[in-house]
Amino acid sequence: MIRALYSSASAMAAQQQNLDIISNNIANINTVAYKKTRPAFQDALYSAIDARRALQPVNLQMGNGVRVAATQRHFSQGSLQQTGRPLDFAIEGEGFFVLLRPDGTLCYTRDGSFQISAEQVGERVVGRLVTPQGEYVLDINGQPMEVYNGQEVPVESFNIVTFANPEGLEAIGHNRFVMTEASGPANNVPQPTVRQGFLELSNVDLAEEMAQLILAQRAYQLSSRVLQSADEMERLANNLRE
Repeated sequence: MIRALYSSASAMAAQQQNLDIISNNIANINTVAYKKTRPAFQDALYSAIDARRALQPVNLQMGNGVRVAATQRHFSQGSLQQTGRPLDFAIEGEGFFVLLRPDGTLCYTRDGSFQISAEQVGERVVGRLVTPQGEYVLDINGQPMEVYNGQEVPVESFNIVTFANPEGLEAIGHNRFVMTEASGPANNVPQPTVRQGFLELSNVDLAEEMAQLILAQRAYQLSSRVLQSADEMERLANNLRE
């Protein structure tokens, strides 16, 4: 019965984490280019109740609950929304914009809501494409993209990259990701399709999230009832009299 307490408690903790993930998806339903996440559950270690010798039936094993092993990010494309703003860009298909962070490292995003930063370069003022956080958007040559004639941006000059395993990217906030060993190195997209005046919407489906929310609630409720039942059985056992 003690094992039942631990198992049901682990299930409640796992479903609480599941609920946190679902609530984060719903909270970001209007976030540009947000990619939903899902938990990956994994059973816990097993205990051998009756160890058997060779040539005997397999051991009698008992599980010890569940845990959240990982969170998986779904990079399916969201719908494109026309904004008419010349500094909004959306990638059709796979790929990420390449950004140069202030510390000199690279990060990647699908959020194409950019701005212009006017900077003095020698004797002339140059307009460079940046994110709201101030990171430079890089071109195919690895240099900050320059904006000409007010807000004319050469969309064919964007440096768009893909990864062998985009789910391995590490999210660092503000719709940005950094490369990891799991994601593999960045690979250039030969002929990317970038649409100016559009933004990619979140790929969160509210109906799907509500269904997942109900499932998580039911699983939590059932685990809570198992815990209560195990506690009641333990109480009855403790109150037995000869």
